[in-house]
Amino acid sequence: MKILDLDMDYFMEEIATGIAESREERLLEDEYGGCVWSEKRIRKFLEDNLGLSKERKIKGRIVTGHNEALFFWQELITEKSLETPFEVIHIDSHADLGLGYLSWTYILDYLLQYPVEERCKHTKYVDCFGKLNDVGIGDYLLYAIAFRWINKLTYCANPNGDKNDYVWETLKDFEEKLIWDTPVENVIQLVCNPDVDFPSYDAEQKEKQAYLKKAMKEPEVPLLIIPSIQDVKYDGDFDFVVLAQSPNYTPASADFIMDIVREYIVEI
Repeated sequence: MKILDLDMDYFMEEIATGIAESREERLLEDEYGGCVWSEKRIRKFLEDNLGLSKERKIKGRIVTGHNEALFFWQELITEKSLETPFEVIHIDSHADLGLGYLSWTYILDYLLQYPVEERCKHTKYVDCFGKLNDVGIGDYLLYAIAFRWINKLTYCANPNGDKNDYVWETLKDFEEKLIWDTPVENVIQLVCNPDVDFPSYDAEQKEKQAYLKKAMKEPEVPLLIIPSIQDVKYDGDFDFVVLAQSPNYTPASADFIMDIVREYIVEI
């Protein structure tokens, strides 16, 4: 099965970064209001690039924070409407794979030691600052991979932003293919080795190999990164659609996008 996972901030020429997840204020109109795509351009992308149609509406949901997509998927899985593992087409200005969060260390060191069927019950963790955290807007996809819900992930990145905003420690063998102007495929493979300290970025290759040699390895998840709009090409064959408003990463003037997307989905 295939999920279309949209974020409103993809439809912006300027991308906000370093925004606190707890921020309640919208982006300033003076800075970001003028960079939102026009209605015509958004409809063209939805129809020509994604293959959506108002005559063939797809079941979906519009959420506020993007981590609510994970809760929606869990709801669908529970009611047996969504089978795991599934493919996710993530169209966003951010990868939401844990960069800038401390959850990836919790996931690799602790969460992966739980039986697969229990992992979704153990999402909370205390970070090195003593703060209790749960699934966030910038790491929910990494959680979904740790739950073994996702077997293929395509990240359609905003051409104006970073396209490699993921955690290198989550890649297979800690190796990545660099991203330029054409699609590139990396592989995510989460690993857990509680008996050996996690190697640093600049550690020697033999140290990294020693860690990997006896590590418990999760299934490989292909990560296709599409850095340009013209290479986003789908025929609308999605089982469900999610659109995140992401209010702390969008100006209020972008909210008309939700009304446009509603014309292409059946809200559930």
